[in-house]
Amino acid sequence: MYKEMMGIIRDRGIVKFQPAHFMPQYRKLLYHLTVDGNKQSKPELDEQEFEEIGFVVMDSLNLTIPIRITIWQNGFLKFITGIVTKVDLLMKYIVLKLIINKEH
Repeated sequence: MYKEMMGIIRDRGIVKFQPAHFMPQYRKLLYHLTVDGNKQSKPELDEQEFEEIGFVVMDSLNLTIPIRITIWQNGFLKFITGIVTKVDLLMKYIVLKLIINKEH
C-alpha cells in the first residue's frame, strides 16, 4: 500500500493487452488470417497477352536478353529473372538460365 501511495505501481505492462497470444492455437489462427488475407486470385491471360509473352520469350532466346517472369503459386506472386535457353512448344515449357540479383 505504501508503494501505491508513492506512485510505484507494479503491473504486467503490455502483456495484459495481448490476450490472444498466450495460446498457441490463437497465434496459429492469427497467422493464417494474415497469410490468407494477402493471397491473390489466379490471373487470367487473354490471347493478346499470350502473344506478347511469346514475343518476349523468343526475343530472350534469340538475343540472350534477360527477362523477368512473374509466377503465380498458391495465391502468391513469385518473380524470377533469367535468360531463356530452351523453348518446348509441344510440352509448353521454357528453360531459364537464372540471374541471381546480389543487391537483395
